[in-house]
Order: sequence, then structure tokens, then C-alpha cells
Amino acid sequence: MKRKGRLRVTGGITIQKTIAVMTDTGEFYKDLEFSLATSTGEKRKIWAAAIIEKDIDIKYLSNLLKCEQKIAIRFLWLLSDIGILNPNKLLAELPFLFDLCEHLNPIYKTSFASFWLYAGVPPENEGKAIDLLFHFLQSNHTNVTIKSRALFVLFKLTKKYPELKNELKISLKDQMDKHTIDFEKRATKILIEIEQ
Repeated sequence: MKRKGRLRVTGGITIQKTIAVMTDTGEFYKDLEFSLATSTGEKRKIWAAAIIEKDIDIKYLSNLLKCEQKIAIRFLWLLSDIGILNPNKLLAELPFLFDLCEHLNPIYKTSFASFWLYAGVPPENEGKAIDLLFHFLQSNHTNVTIKSRALFVLFKLTKKYPELKNELKISLKDQMDKHTIDFEKRATKILIEIEQ
């Protein structure tokens, strides 16, 4: 069954799209499994809005992480879109998703730098999150986008755990001249804020 729907996407922008209104979650899951691999960012935003609007269970959809890697990666991008639109919906599922990704494919854990930036770090994952975020920040194998997101999440966590400030300062000073000028500017700004 199809209908025209008005979906609120981001920044108050309303777009007119024809979306399939699924009569059950199984049908929606099959549509995602079939379409995710070739999906666009715009299409994922529409799906994210539909998942939020229809309160579709993310745990059920998480089986998409067990599909081929191209589908799984785009599902992780879809989760980021959900986190941008409704941080609380994503936050509630992060402990489950983190455990699942640890068992399925450790590379999927890089997405958590984005998830934690958009939705926050669940208290039950804080210890592992801090370790993983410092690992991302210090690793030569982590791209600068993930490093920047890890940096922002760690900085937020220093407000709750001031004892992390010194380790973050040391890590930032070590990474300053190894990355882009933008990263260096962000790191410098955070260093100034930490030292105040």
C-alpha cells in the first residue's frame, strides 16, 4: 500500500515524498534489506523518519547487521540518521547494538563515535566507550572524521569525569600535527577549554 506522506527530516525542512507505508515490520525489513545497498542519503533520511514515526523496533531491524557488509554499513548510516532526528530512540538501543556489533564485526564499532556524538553515551557503556574512543583518537588506522567525533564525545565526557582531562590533553598533543588543519583547530580549541 502506498500513500503520499509529509515527513519532517532535518532542520525543520519538510519534504514531500511518496513512501511505502508498510503494514508490518517484516515487510519494512524486507524493503530495507533489498534497498539499503543502493540507497541514497535522502532515502535513508526518509526511512529514519518513518522508523521514528511508526515506532519501528530497532532491535528487530538490527538483523540487517548480519547481512552482507554493504547492507550492514548502510544500516549503520541509517542508525546515524535516526540519532540525528531522534537521539533518545537511538540512545535506548545503543547498549544492545554495541554488544551485537562487538560479536558480529568489530569494524562496525567505528560507527559508535557518531552514535555517541548524536545521542550520548549510555551509562552502562561508558567504560568501554571511553577506552574505544581513546583507541580511535590514538590509532594510526582511524580516519580523521572518526577521530574528530571521538574527540568531541571524550570532551563531553570530561564534564562528567574530570579525571579524563589529563589523558585527553596528552592524546591531543600527540595527535596535533598528524592530521588535517581542521582537526588541529578543533583539538586546539578543546585543549584551551580543558585547561580553563
